[in-house]
Amino acid sequence: MFIFAKTIDMERDLLIELLEEGDKVTLYSPRFVGEDYTEFEKFLLAHKERYPKDLAQIIYRLDIAKRDGPEDRHFRYEGNRSDRVVALPSYLESTKLRVYLLNIKSRILILGNGGLKTTRTYEENPHLNRCVQDLQRIDIQLRGKELAKEIIVKGTALLGELSFTIETDDEED
Repeated sequence: MFIFAKTIDMERDLLIELLEEGDKVTLYSPRFVGEDYTEFEKFLLAHKERYPKDLAQIIYRLDIAKRDGPEDRHFRYEGNRSDRVVALPSYLESTKLRVYLLNIKSRILILGNGGLKTTRTYEENPHLNRCVQDLQRIDIQLRGKELAKEIIVKGTALLGELSFTIETDDEED
């Protein structure tokens, strides 16, 4: 017996919300309309009981990025060459978890979701692949709004309309 997963494309509205302001970096996270938590908060809540050491390592890496600025060496490159998707933890640590984020001009981090890394690549895991694709879609729109001067990066702040509509993939069995 075969079970096929059907992918349905749907549009979802989201807002990029401020999590924490800093001198070297400011943290944001997307929150989909109708949901109680941002994507990063959902990641933390989903894994706090089972993987507290892994979460502590990721938070430690975020703290270093906040202290030093989000330099490339703090992250794993993910996504493709044309986007700004990176992952934590960096190559220096090994954890069972990955969280995906956008590094905007090494001054702003947009923290997304993530999960348990059980496959060689994120593309092989449907949940992780969706997390990366959502950030890639946000990045495309963010770049467009930056070019149109609808959003401006000023220091460590994103100024302008931070609401987006992206096409997401939902799977049904």
